[in-house]
Amino acid sequence: MPRLDGRAARGWLPRLNDRAGEGSLLLDHSRRRHLAILVTVLIVSVFGFVLLQPRKVRVEADGRDVTLSTHLANNAAVLAGIGVRVAPGDRVTALDGGSGIDVLKVERAHDVTLRADGLTYHLHTHALTIDQLLAEASIAVGDRDSVLQDGALVSLNAPVEPPQLFASRTALDSARPLAGAVVIDVRRAVPFTVDEDGHEIVSSSSRPTVAQALREAGLTVGPGDRVTPDLQAPLVTDTRIELLHAKAVTVTLPNDHQVIYTFERTVGDALRSANIALPAGAFTEPPLETAVSPGMSVRVVQLSASRSVEREYVANRTVYKVDPNLAPGETRAVAGHDGVRVRRYDVAYVNGHEVSRTLLDESYDPPPVDTIVFYPPQRGAGDAPGSLQVARTLNVYATWYNAASSGRSSSDPAYGHTATGAIVTYGIVAVDPTVIPLGTKMFIPGYGYAVAADTGGAVKGYIIDLGYPDGVTVDWRSKWLDIYILS
Repeated sequence: MPRLDGRAARGWLPRLNDRAGEGSLLLDHSRRRHLAILVTVLIVSVFGFVLLQPRKVRVEADGRDVTLSTHLANNAAVLAGIGVRVAPGDRVTALDGGSGIDVLKVERAHDVTLRADGLTYHLHTHALTIDQLLAEASIAVGDRDSVLQDGALVSLNAPVEPPQLFASRTALDSARPLAGAVVIDVRRAVPFTVDEDGHEIVSSSSRPTVAQALREAGLTVGPGDRVTPDLQAPLVTDTRIELLHAKAVTVTLPNDHQVIYTFERTVGDALRSANIALPAGAFTEPPLETAVSPGMSVRVVQLSASRSVEREYVANRTVYKVDPNLAPGETRAVAGHDGVRVRRYDVAYVNGHEVSRTLLDESYDPPPVDTIVFYPPQRGAGDAPGSLQVARTLNVYATWYNAASSGRSSSDPAYGHTATGAIVTYGIVAVDPTVIPLGTKMFIPGYGYAVAADTGGAVKGYIIDLGYPDGVTVDWRSKWLDIYILS
């Protein structure tokens, strides 16, 4: 290395210092440049991290609700990414769903074919109701005009199917509806005249047939009514309709009734036109020549007669007669028998129901024969005859009775029979056997001869019951008296 002298050394040192300063400046500049690069990279990294975070999107379209995460910022790209196609006229609305979620709502526009006044309009619309659709298409509808959707009658506030809002229209020459489009038809009302039984009515209707137009006008077509033209004929401008109402007639037959509807003038003509034949001997109320009126009733009357025979059972009676040959207490019966009463009637019928019967004659076959019970005559006396022996005298309380007072029914086989089997009649006396033994003969003043042949629940001690036959007047008064017991 060459040696430097002092002067040379002094010249070299300043240059060395200058070079050192330049190096230091270069070093500072490089550092700053590196720092700037680092800061830039850091900022880009932070922004890139923030910008590259996926967004949450909820898509509402075609009845579906789909939520997804995406890095796409373009809404159209988001919809295309999940297969939702947006056609011209469709509306996409971006909404804030909260919680960092974006909402994309797709509202479809729909094709509607509108036909009115001879023109056809193809609408791409969002209208919700029929009246909104017609207003947007500037189509006015009168009170009697009709609106049909896909051939069905609808009201103006009915929804457009499918639902929709806003419209644009183009009048086309072609009347053919778009494929898949809702078809709306506006049918205009036309005037027509009705002659109802000679009374003229002027009205209007947009209904397609005569029947529907009459119904809308409040006119009823009943069974049997005549309508010209036919009810199913089309209703056109200035159609004239003749409506004739048939008269309803209720016909009551012997075994049935029916309602007929007729234009005939008389009852007879109405029955003949309805093929109702009168039975032999029948007549009508009112008569056949009566004029027919609406709502009238006609009764067919059939008279008939027959002879009726009635048989009635007649029970024989029991009668009592005196036989002077009988001893006191004895009876004799002659049995009779029951009979049958026969009555013959003429019976009149109306429509099979009996209305009267007339008695022709009455007879018995066989006639009833009374049963006769003979009893001895009553022999009242103040004292016992001297020819009879009196064993003793007894003071008793004497009452009376007959078969009817026994409490038994006359149909009872035991009716009128005493405890000993004898028939209750004159001369039979009921006693208390402990006081007067059965079979004892006695004489009772004011009554006559008698025999103790019966007992009774109320006949106790010194009480006796004097027998009388049914049907005779009893003149005995209950009392205490002396009776004679015969030996």
